Amino acid sequence: MFGFFYKLTELRAHEAATGRHAAGRGLWLCKHSDGSAHWEVCLTINGQRSDVRLGEYPPLSVRQAYAEGAKWRGLARRGLDPAAEQEAIRDAAARNLHQFYS
Repeated sequence: MFGFFYKLTELRAHEAATGRHAAGRGLWLCKHSDGSAHWEVCLTINGQRSDVRLGEYPPLSVRQAYAEGAKWRGLARRGLDPAAEQEAIRDAAARNLHQFYS
């Protein structure tokens, strides 16, 4: 209902100062003093709070970050641990890496 107050645009994300900036629906843009930034989504799984790092900004745009956040929120609603899911994705990618370098 009040989510529109927290919508972060590309311009606002680009011009944001150092700190943590709410983008809505548990999504945060974390800007660092060295100019780098990353996205995080805050989730609750089985009563435990979990922050999942989604990726770096600007390679991961605002629109893409919203989509990634929705994906991880869906997993959390099903009771899956996002950290374990990310680890499984990394493991699968590492196992399939030989296809590109053989």
